[in-house]
Amino acid sequence: MDLARCLVRPATRLAAVFLASLAASCSGADPIAPGKSSPDDTEQQPPEPPPPEPEPEPPPGAAIDVQRYEVTGAFDWSRGRLVATVAMTLLPGDDGLRSLRLDSAVAEVKAVRLAGGADLPFTVDTELGALRVDVSRAPGIAADRAITLEIDYEAAESEALHAIPARWGDPAASRAIYTVSEPLNAALWMPCHNTPEDRAVFSIDLGMDAQETMIANGTLVSDEQDASGRRMMYATDYTVPIYLMAFAIGDFEVESTIKGSLPISVWHRRGVPGDYARLLDEVARSIGRFEELLVPYPFEKYAVVLVPEFGRGIENLGISFQEELISTAPTNSGDLNLTIHELGHQWFGDLVTVKSWDDLWIKEGMATLLASEGARVYLDESGEGTLNGDSFSAVPDHSIVDPDLAPDEKYTAGPYGRAAWLLTQIRSLLGEESFWGTLRGVLDDHRFGAIGTDEFIDAFAQPLGPDAAARVRRAVRSRALPHLDLGPSPSGGVLVTLRDPDGALVAPVDLLWIADDGTTRSQVLELDQAVDVAPQRGGEMLILDPLDRHLSWNHLVDYSENPEDRASRFSSFRLPTSPSQVASLLEAGGVHQRAALGVGLPEPVAPDAFAAFLDGLDSEEARGVAVAAACARAADPALDPALRAAWSSALAPLLAGPSYARWTEFTPWLEYGACGEVVDALALYADEWSALAAGPPAGDLSDAHLLFLYNFALPLETLLSTWGNVARQSSSLRARSLAMSRIRLENDRSWPEDLPAFRAFFSEIVASTEVFDILYQALIGLSRTQAPTAAENAGALAALSQQLRTASTTPLDDWVVCLAFALTQGDAAAWSEFVGGLDGVELSAEAAEMLANPSRC
Repeated sequence: MDLARCLVRPATRLAAVFLASLAASCSGADPIAPGKSSPDDTEQQPPEPPPPEPEPEPPPGAAIDVQRYEVTGAFDWSRGRLVATVAMTLLPGDDGLRSLRLDSAVAEVKAVRLAGGADLPFTVDTELGALRVDVSRAPGIAADRAITLEIDYEAAESEALHAIPARWGDPAASRAIYTVSEPLNAALWMPCHNTPEDRAVFSIDLGMDAQETMIANGTLVSDEQDASGRRMMYATDYTVPIYLMAFAIGDFEVESTIKGSLPISVWHRRGVPGDYARLLDEVARSIGRFEELLVPYPFEKYAVVLVPEFGRGIENLGISFQEELISTAPTNSGDLNLTIHELGHQWFGDLVTVKSWDDLWIKEGMATLLASEGARVYLDESGEGTLNGDSFSAVPDHSIVDPDLAPDEKYTAGPYGRAAWLLTQIRSLLGEESFWGTLRGVLDDHRFGAIGTDEFIDAFAQPLGPDAAARVRRAVRSRALPHLDLGPSPSGGVLVTLRDPDGALVAPVDLLWIADDGTTRSQVLELDQAVDVAPQRGGEMLILDPLDRHLSWNHLVDYSENPEDRASRFSSFRLPTSPSQVASLLEAGGVHQRAALGVGLPEPVAPDAFAAFLDGLDSEEARGVAVAAACARAADPALDPALRAAWSSALAPLLAGPSYARWTEFTPWLEYGACGEVVDALALYADEWSALAAGPPAGDLSDAHLLFLYNFALPLETLLSTWGNVARQSSSLRARSLAMSRIRLENDRSWPEDLPAFRAFFSEIVASTEVFDILYQALIGLSRTQAPTAAENAGALAALSQQLRTASTTPLDDWVVCLAFALTQGDAAAWSEFVGGLDGVELSAEAAEMLANPSRC
């Protein structure tokens, strides 16, 4: 699962209530055990003897070993229920000879029986999420003899079972259902033994409408259609962790390719546009890279499945699910990182999973490391031996392993970027051959099994040696980050003291100085010892952490503790000040180029040499940072006008679209806005603005290009005719969302006289969509453009009323009601008219309460 893409919906009271209600709907009342009568039928029955004293409760799931799950059923869209039977083949173990405790938070368990036998008594503990099955009287129960339980159940829509209907305002306009089980949500859609190391063979056989199709783990073993619709079945012949058993059903289109004998595919809802050919190329390239480093790809297929309203990615075995709003532009660094991260999990997390959720860091840290390694072609074309440490991030107090956190709370920056940083330190100490060889050994030794933290560290212990291995064991539980204290130096440099209060460091922190003549010298920052960091020879340039095995130095300097001038001086040592230093920078590797250019554009780089300088860089990120830095320099009002004109002439052809350079695709998140002050963006991209204003199909530019165009401010009229049209008409929901974001940004800095135009636009969108992301942004826009009287807000109130009268409710209905109340501006008649217009309309319970009592808003 990808932390960077764990997008949290905006925090509204209704959204919280909505999620809570979903969780509540997944628990059902205790069923009556088979053989018992209903209350109305018991009056003439003799009283039953009191039950025996309960035996001490064994540890949850102790010794149970599930060998196979077989799910059969269909999703009932009319009731929002998965109606299914799961056949679980398991070894009861010593603790399951009388009563089996399984994990279950499904809406209803209807019956439990031994395969081919009579019903078994059972109870459901909704508070603990437990299904207890009485097998004390079942014949032939033995600890080491496999039995098959058949459980009939219904599972409601939930955070584990996402059922997204065809949505008003969605250009794809098709429904989809899919599962998201990590870490413990599998029990919401299927009774199970919910521990990651109890892997089992999995099959799923579901019915659906004739035009729909299903993707699931394993091989497609049957696909049949009849008068009632379509039925498909997938099955694995290997074991799968419970949290990675998954399926998705929808009206999917499939794009595919072959890498050797491995089929690779992208599944997306019909009509969702994207650069799928490039996405397939990136996946195939990354698989090739990971096979070089690790072991051959282990499964029969790999599919990227794009789904709506997910907000992140999850590495279901052989079939990663990713949010369609963040996966359609694979040359964008964020999209690419998500895709490669989930792919990396196929080795760490899927082929070898974790024993417990305290071991989460093994799979997430490795996937984070592999994502940067897979993107190396964009980050460091020269392959200068840098290790991508600069691409990871960490947060103080987020430890790699934190046993005090519940499983679903462990997904902090610790098991992701901080774990990847620790692994990178280990990598730097061992060297490439030993590091990757050790990982291959882990994959071979634990293939289709699980590994824990101690075993994983033990694998590195011998090549690391006892001292370094002990530092690794301490680092996984350290909380504080190391930091650099900066002080004044008599030499004119900076006195740097490295602190590591919790032992997060495993490898040394070193510095490299490169002189004008190319000679070098090194410094090592010893713990708690002040080191004078300063040039010793004319023209020396500083490379911090030359192997790039550590976090960016920005993580290590606390600006609140250090005067800005010291930090700036420290940074300035990294920026080339002579042509020879520029040449040295071009040989230093992409990460060091990017870090230096983050300080600014080197003075020796003139406008007429900028294109050549850009070509000489080894990183798409470095190129993007260089262009942004050049635009910032050229936009400086103090710059000589002639020099500004020279920069404008140099930058215009580099920024020309639509065949813009690869760095603009990869780094749209950079601050290219200053470029709009240097070149005439309205004229430079005139063809694109005209196409957007004309609407689809001509105006359906790629998501990657739109992400770049997003950077440029436009006059109000052009803004609403271009981005406004994208928000209304684009066939890409991602493009619509991006357009809404751009318009909201311009609205927030608009003049008061422009507010009516923005208000009319947001009203139009509110009245035409129920897609969460679009509607949420439009409601924010309305809240920020409200006029002082109800009469002036009449159009917005009509739009809100229309939104509430749609056939389905949304998680934002109570906010819609409260916003309407605010827009009436205390006008009782206007509020009464609004309420009266909703007479007989079905609202969510929370929205109905707000409508009846707006003081609760």
